[in-house]
Amino acid sequence: MNLFALTQEPARRVLRIPLAQNVQTEVEALFRQQERDFTGSVEVEHAFDGKYKPDAGECLVIADYDDIENIHEAIEHPLGIAEISPDPAEFATVRALFAGYRSDAGERIALIQGFDRRKIISAAGISLFHSANVYRKVDGVGLTLDTRLAAMLVGTGLKFFSFHVLRQVFDLSAYYVEATTTDLQAFAATAGVHFADPQAFVTDADSWIRRKVTLISQSQILDNVDAETIQRVARTFGIEVRTVEVDGRQAIAMPGTKAELKKILRFLDEDYYQSALQSRNFVTNSKRPA
Repeated sequence: MNLFALTQEPARRVLRIPLAQNVQTEVEALFRQQERDFTGSVEVEHAFDGKYKPDAGECLVIADYDDIENIHEAIEHPLGIAEISPDPAEFATVRALFAGYRSDAGERIALIQGFDRRKIISAAGISLFHSANVYRKVDGVGLTLDTRLAAMLVGTGLKFFSFHVLRQVFDLSAYYVEATTTDLQAFAATAGVHFADPQAFVTDADSWIRRKVTLISQSQILDNVDAETIQRVARTFGIEVRTVEVDGRQAIAMPGTKAELKKILRFLDEDYYQSALQSRNFVTNSKRPA
């Protein structure tokens, strides 16, 4: 089982990570175990529409996912894939790792892990690992594999638990629907936000706002992070987020002007918000892992 990197570079979208034979064996065992953990956690599958939020034991499925990155082809023809350069700059473009195989029944299966810069082991500074009762220096660039799969691509079926995690790997915009008027009304009534004029928000919402509401609702950011935390993170990026007390708790005061509203919605949906939250160790009231 070969290991591949999915990058952000259009000209080098898929790269192969060459492994020593003994390491390749261990990597295959790791991915196989994570596959068993993934499939063993799925009791019910739901077709992905950008709205349904899975509970424990449930996963989302895009039945006819377009494998435009040619992940299955890379797995089946690894020697035709260029190797990744041992350069931290190239590793910084990686957004996912994957491996896979063809089952006995002939089904193509890709096992996909999320990846971000925190998993890069750089030659800059000194990185140590413990071996034979002492700590040894890591020479050259390296990486740390994740402890679980972000998704499985089984044939053309893309299966996943967390929309937020997977949209950092794949562009899913073609597979979710815009928020309806009812969805907008429900969003305006969310405990974490406050609209001075909810009806005006619904009436004035364009396609961009409707898409952002779908994404924010799916990410559950307003369910999992309190308004004060969001306000603190926004401040580090120079974005003003005002809060107001509603029914004994703080809520984000959503702007009445469309331009300012879009700025807040964009911030709530951006991936850098999650990165800032983790790197600065802000306290959240997370209900369950993303």
